[in-house]
Amino acid sequence: MMADALEFRHEVARYLATRLTYQLARPLWFARLAPLHRVRRSPPLPTRPGWVRLRVRLSGICGTDVNLVTGRDSLYLEPEASYPFVPGHELVAEVDADGLRPDVADSPLQAGTRCAVWPVLGCRARGVAEPCRPCREGWEGMCERRGDEWPGRGIGIGFNCETGGGWSHACLAHRSQLWPLSPRVADEDALLLDPAATALAALLRSEAAEMERTLVIGGGTIGLLIAYLHRVLGRPGSCELLVRHESQRAWAEHHGVAATVVRGASEFRDWASARRMRAVRVIGYGYVFRGVYDRVIDAAGTRSSVTQALQAVRPRGLLVMVAAPPTLAGVDPTPLWYREITLRGVYVYGPVPWKGEWVHPYTVLLPRQEAGTLGLRDLITHTFPLDAYSAAFAALVHRRGSGAIKVAFRPGTAEA
Repeated sequence: MMADALEFRHEVARYLATRLTYQLARPLWFARLAPLHRVRRSPPLPTRPGWVRLRVRLSGICGTDVNLVTGRDSLYLEPEASYPFVPGHELVAEVDADGLRPDVADSPLQAGTRCAVWPVLGCRARGVAEPCRPCREGWEGMCERRGDEWPGRGIGIGFNCETGGGWSHACLAHRSQLWPLSPRVADEDALLLDPAATALAALLRSEAAEMERTLVIGGGTIGLLIAYLHRVLGRPGSCELLVRHESQRAWAEHHGVAATVVRGASEFRDWASARRMRAVRVIGYGYVFRGVYDRVIDAAGTRSSVTQALQAVRPRGLLVMVAAPPTLAGVDPTPLWYREITLRGVYVYGPVPWKGEWVHPYTVLLPRQEAGTLGLRDLITHTFPLDAYSAAFAALVHRRGSGAIKVAFRPGTAEA
């Protein structure tokens, strides 16, 4: 049986068209410019031990996906995908009875089992007999054996031509990637486990006892979740959040997070002045700030957010990058060496320090969702069927008008 899917292809001309249009004439940009195609595909079949077919219930659009479709992602990441692929690494799905292999059927995974997915493909999922050192230690995102075994070099579900992804009715996953869900956890909450794991990694891997003041820059899903988890998990010190849109500020404050809307340089100066950050104007340069925050986490990944982070962090403080622009052209790196700022990157797919141990992020998050103490579903502001993908991306690109925070696809529905 054929089913709808969205397929991203390696088409240079269309990629350049979407990139240039987005950069030079954003109001004219629309998703159909991108090398993203609505296609009809046969559901993939699991032919390898330990693999199952999933029926997708809900799949998110993350910042990486938006950068991919608008042409803003770094070409450094191109070797991490295999083409053509179906995007969608954030997904909630159920085990398909027609795609349940006998070697999996005797496990807790049964037909209809609803699961959250850990999308990265490490040595275990690839069936590597002798796992690499990062995978042995739980750092599957740093796997050194990508491409050595099936399903090839694509880093994970949603970037791999063999497994498929969540922007379809069905995809493949290895049983080690599946986390069965309690009936107490709604699909919408489970969908946010992957971005919440990113937020948790940014928060916990960069934490130190002497940190009294944390600033998070970025009001997308990750930035909101970092500030929210700082509060609900009772992490030390204070945490503030800078966002660009009123809908983001409203969500944050509804959940007990202090947030300020800052859209440009003048608003940033006013915000900084209220926090007694010294600023000196330099002709031909702009303003030089003396930051006051022990840790600044950049979850926006733009040149302006990196600049603001360098301005806000104190001398010898810590700058954490959860996202980054494809180029830092126009960003002055002088504060890094002159003020001895430590720069740290965070990539989600590995363990986090928790109560004296390094554990899988889902083991921290999922029990709280089951207990009802980590409700995240209201971050999802819009859902669309696959055939309305252009409208889905329009809502994300024009957040100020749409009020969108998290947007997701429901593959089983159709556009009205």
